[in-house]
This record gives sequence, structure tokens and C-alpha cells, in this order.
Amino acid sequence: MPGVFTIFNYGTNASRDGEGEIVAEFGRLATGTEYRDFLICDGPGSNPTSSVTPGRFNPFTRDKQAKSTFGNKEMGNTHTNWKLTGTMTGAGWDDNVIHAVATIAELDPAPTAINMLGWSRGAVTCTKMAFRLREIFPQIPVNIFAVDPVAGIGNKGDEDASTIRGNVKNYLAVLSMHETRGFFKPQDIKRVTFTNRGTNAIYLPFPGNHGGQVNLDKSVKKNLGESPQLVWYLAMTFLQHFGTAFTSPPSPVYDGREQCNLYAKMTLKMPAYKKSSPGPTQALLGGRKTRDFLNNKVDQYVKFSDFFINEHHRRIFKRTFPKIYAWVFENQGTDTAGVSQEFRSTENLPALKQTLVDIGFVPATPGVTTIMLPIRGGGAQAVTALGQQVSASMSAMGLYV
Repeated sequence: MPGVFTIFNYGTNASRDGEGEIVAEFGRLATGTEYRDFLICDGPGSNPTSSVTPGRFNPFTRDKQAKSTFGNKEMGNTHTNWKLTGTMTGAGWDDNVIHAVATIAELDPAPTAINMLGWSRGAVTCTKMAFRLREIFPQIPVNIFAVDPVAGIGNKGDEDASTIRGNVKNYLAVLSMHETRGFFKPQDIKRVTFTNRGTNAIYLPFPGNHGGQVNLDKSVKKNLGESPQLVWYLAMTFLQHFGTAFTSPPSPVYDGREQCNLYAKMTLKMPAYKKSSPGPTQALLGGRKTRDFLNNKVDQYVKFSDFFINEHHRRIFKRTFPKIYAWVFENQGTDTAGVSQEFRSTENLPALKQTLVDIGFVPATPGVTTIMLPIRGGGAQAVTALGQQVSASMSAMGLYV
């Protein structure tokens, strides 16, 4: 029996049948056997071909027996849900919570840690599961990778959907920057309460709409693949660091330079990412609104937000190009030759090189061999990033080698 148990939580109308979507692909590649090494919880309102819609089976059963009309709620006879209620209200996700807790209760020995990956309502389901697990298995640490956690209408303030308890040791949430549907507001840092300061938590904004970081195949076809590529890599690295095993890697491995170039591509394509926001028809779901965390508050999520997309972007850049970082953003350093050499090293990283040119680097030309540097400290901004964001350790999450 493995020491780590992994739970994959799908979003509304999403299930294990999905292709090219992060939770489906990661769950498909999980090593081991379901119910022994991992658990797949199909999303509210989904209709998987090889499983059952959440809320239509007794959550205490592994073979997913149909609920009986009469009986005790404690035995799994909760209200029967269907596609419409699952889509509109998330009905069925509470049964997923019961199903997960019951599954873990049957493991012998108990897992040494529980890892979770979720998207949308599935990401909030991770929070709900951890909330209940704290009551029953407070000694088991939980690690959560949540992609754009959206609770849906009427659920955002529920205690178990907005409270992250102390059994959650590491929590990383990706926030979609260009989702504009008013009913799709995320559980961002302002909406969630952490009961224990020891929880290592960070929120990372990424370009794209609500599905832009999870639907890799679709995003690549739209020439907007950088955001999901990097999110998939971070999710794989996070889960593997805490013990989840895969039969084959769900993502390529990107070194620091490649990660910085992916972020640079996002920066250069930001107008296109912005256009990926839902159109007029989709905007009927609450109107078209800029998300709160972006509305004059993005600098609370990342230092030097004029250049860096999120805190991971800033930190991986600082580690990979320390001399440039010190010169441009910290107004430090006298090693102009070292700064120039780091800039030269971006020659084969065209997107990254261009973003550096955009902040004042002037490349050498055939007649001029000297690289001109931007004014030292020219990229600095007043730091208003929230303390939780600044103090979070991504090294502890395994995101740096």
C-alpha cells in the first residue's frame, strides 16, 4: 500500500472521459489502482461513460450502487441529483466529499499524505474535502493544487468552500486572468480564510479564460499554449514532489530558462490571451466583469507586476538571471559585464530577449559591440504584495531544482 493517496477532482460537467484536460490526463496517468492509490471524482453534472453522475450513487460504495429511495442519510441516501442541478448549483459534490472520506477510511494503513488536483468546482471540492478530513483524520497532511477554484452561485461563502484548515500543509491556486463571467468569480485570496499560519499557500495568476490553463490541446490550437504548458508542468512537479507517481510524465520538464521564455511568450501574447475571454453569449452568466484580483489589485499578488505575471515568474527569473534581476529590479550590483552576459545568453530565447529589450536593453549590433543596459533600478515598483504571497515557499512545494 503506497504512503501517499491522490484525489483527482473534476469541474462541472467534466469527467474522466475528458481528453486534453489537466485533471483527466493526470488521473489517467496515475500509477496504481483506483481506491488503493488514487481516487477519481467526476464533476457535478457530468455523465461519464464508465462511471455514474455524482449524487446518483451511494457514496459509501465502491461499485457505486444506486441510492435507495428510503433510508438514513448517514448510509448515503442523500438527495438524488441530476445533470441540471449539478451544473447550476454543484449538486453532487458533497457526495464526492463523502465518497472520498469513506474511501480513505477504508485504507489500511492510513495514507501518510493526501494530494489533490482539481479544477473549477473540482478545485473547490479539494477545499471541501480537506475541511472534512480535518475533522476525521487531522493527522494526515493534505497538499492541494487548485486550478481556478470557482464555487458557483450561492456557494462561495460556504464555510467548507472558503476555509482552508491547518491539515492543508501546501496550497497552490492558479487564477485565470481573463475569465470575465460574473458568476465565475474565483475563491481568491480575499475570499478564503486560512485557519493556520503554518499553511504554505500562494496564488498565481495566469493568462487565459477559465479553461485556458487546463485544456492544453484546445489552447495550443489557438496558439495560446504557453499558459497551460507551464501550469501542467507546475502541477506535475508539485504532485510528484509530495509523492504522487505517474506511469509517464504528464508534462515535459522545463528548466529555468525555458520557463522564463514561456512567461515571456505570455507577456507578448497578452492581447490575444485577453481576447480569449468569454464572448457576449457566455457573458450572460453574470455579465462581463474584470475579476477583483486584477482590478487594481494584481500588485498584491506579485512584486513588480509591470514585468512579472505572478510570483513564480518573478522568482524563477530571479534564480535564473540573478544579475539582471538585481540590476533592473533591486537597483543593486556593479557587475555590468555579468548583466550583459546574462542578456547575451537569451539570444536563443527570442521572446525573453524581446521582453528585456522592451524594458531598456539595447542589443549589440554589427558596428557596436557593447550592450546598452537600462537604468539601474528602472524596473522597481512600490511593493504592495500581500505578506502571504511574499512569504510562501515554492521551494517547499518542489518548484525549484
